[in-house]
Order: sequence, then C-alpha cells, then structure tokens
Amino acid sequence: MTAMPDNLAHLKPQTQSFSSDIAERHDVPMSHAHHPYQLGASLYMPATRQDIWQVIKRDKLPTINSIIICLEDAVSHSDVDMALTQLQTLLSTWQSHRHSISNPSQPAPHAKPPIRPLVFVRPRHPEMLSQLADFEHIELIDGFVLPKVDLYTLPKWRLACAAHHAEQLLMPTLETAALFNPQHNNDLAIAFKKAFHQPIFALRIGGNDLFAALRLRRPKDSIVYETPVGMLAYQLLGCFVPHGFYLSAPVFEYLDQPMLFMQELNRDVSLGLVGKTVIHPSQIALVQQAFCVPTSILEEAQQILHVEAKAVFKFNNTMLEPATHRTWATEIINRAEVFGTINDSHSDYKPLL
Repeated sequence: MTAMPDNLAHLKPQTQSFSSDIAERHDVPMSHAHHPYQLGASLYMPATRQDIWQVIKRDKLPTINSIIICLEDAVSHSDVDMALTQLQTLLSTWQSHRHSISNPSQPAPHAKPPIRPLVFVRPRHPEMLSQLADFEHIELIDGFVLPKVDLYTLPKWRLACAAHHAEQLLMPTLETAALFNPQHNNDLAIAFKKAFHQPIFALRIGGNDLFAALRLRRPKDSIVYETPVGMLAYQLLGCFVPHGFYLSAPVFEYLDQPMLFMQELNRDVSLGLVGKTVIHPSQIALVQQAFCVPTSILEEAQQILHVEAKAVFKFNNTMLEPATHRTWATEIINRAEVFGTINDSHSDYKPLL
C-alpha cells in the first residue's frame, strides 16, 4: 500500500469543481471538509466503554478510520444514564485537549492516518438527540448517526437536528421495514435533500435490522449480496445515488470467515459503497486493503480526467470515454487520496475474490 502519488495534484482543482457541479445538480450539501470515503473501517463503540478517549487520540486502534459512539442498541436500557454521563465526561476531556487533537483532515503523505478518527454519536431516538444539544462541547463531535430513519420518523429527526450545529455531519440509517417499498424510498430520497440544515455525509445500510424485518438472520456461508437484503441494497443504490447520496456497507459479523469477508468487501467497493462497519480490530486492515486503489485503475482515472483527454480513446486495452466515465474517475481519485494505491502489476498481487 502506498500514498497518493504526487502526480495527482494537477487533477485536484478539476475534481473539486466537478464535485461542486454534482452538489448543485442534486441540491445536496457537499461543502464540508471530508469525503465519505474517510469513513473507511467504522467501529461502533458503546458509550459505556472506558477507552473511547484512548481510541480518539490513537493510543488504541491507531489505524481506525472512524468510530460511532453508540447510545442505542449497544447500550441496555438500564445503562442509558451512565452512558450519557460517560459521554459528557469524554467531551470534557476532549475539550481540555482540543488543541492537540484537532479535526481530522485528508491523510498525510505516505499514507499516514489523520490525527484522529472521525467521531460520530448514535442517539437512541430523536428525543435523545435533542437532549444532546445541551451537552457541553457537543460541537466537538463530527456528527450523528440517526437510527431507523424513514418517511414516518423523518419529521422528528429533522426537528431534533435543528438544535445542532450546521457543520455537523448526519448519517441516517436505512433499516426499517418501510425500506422494502421502492416508492417509499424514492419519496425519502427527495425528502432527504431538504430535510436538514446539516450535510448528509452518507446513508448507512442497516443490514441486521433489515434481515430482522424479514424474520431472517444473515447466513454464515454467503455474502450479503446473495440474500434478499443484498437485493434491497442494489435497489437502494439505484434510488439514492442518482440523487447525490453516498451509501455505506452493512456489517459482516462472522469473524471466522475471513475469505467470505474479503469477497463481500470486494463487492462493496465495486458498488461504490464508501465504508464498512467492523466488529473487531482484525477487520480494519482488510477493509483498508479492499478500498486501496490498484495503480492500473488509478492510471485510467488520471487519463479520463486529464485536461487534454480525447472524447474517446484507448488505454490499458480499454476504451475510455470521459463524458460517461468522469464521475467514476473522480471517485477513484477520492478513494486513492484516502487509502493510497496498490501495485496490481506486481507478481504477488491478488484481487480480493
């Protein structure tokens, strides 16, 4: 794995301009400093844990891309008050070190991770999100994961978010039975574009809750895309991505199936999903490897975005057509900036299949 090559620098202004065009076209806020690919490997951490601060300042799990401090499913009802107290204590500790633990930016040269992971909080319900607005230093949090968002719960989430800073990022989770209705999803995609004054960073696909809505559990011998929830994931991509949204991949919960995990990661990446929830530190490196960009693919993206690119041309025995491939190429550049590249011409390179 290597850092982003220096010869990508001349592409940056064009990439940023194109991202702005997309934002204007779809009316989706995209002016924030981070790209959704920075989610990378995301770890849910119950707010009751004692070591969250150590993870934020990278004393523990130094390569994790993002964490989600959970006040919902990972915290039992009897522990909610303690979890909220722990969160306030964490924020106070963070405030006292805020000058040394600054906001994360794009990874530094040589593929070093940002100074801290992106940090999100998942509240239990809209009323709890409203309560969090009164917490001291809550502005330190990068954003919030909103569970079980659909057309029926959206008004309450919208009201709760109104009390929070406009710069904080939102990640609504698509995980209710309503998501199996295509018409609902089309209406929800349109509603999302006007619902919040904060940017929607990504939409999270809540795999386990979607399986539960079908009275199922993810099978242990197949990737999610070979299940009914996988078929829904394709439909969600077709519905929300054309409206300008990014989607993140559902969790893979079987630690004794690394090859299957790698197969699913390969599909996640090929579908343009921007992150993968991990349940164990052993999964972090595999996620980051899967999102690493093969050099041959990066070269094709560079050629497509080159200012002197022809309308149609041959490169790497492939027909390239900037008019139709530009959005793909832009995302390849964004991915490589976060995860670096891997030399796929090397003899020991093996695709994640």
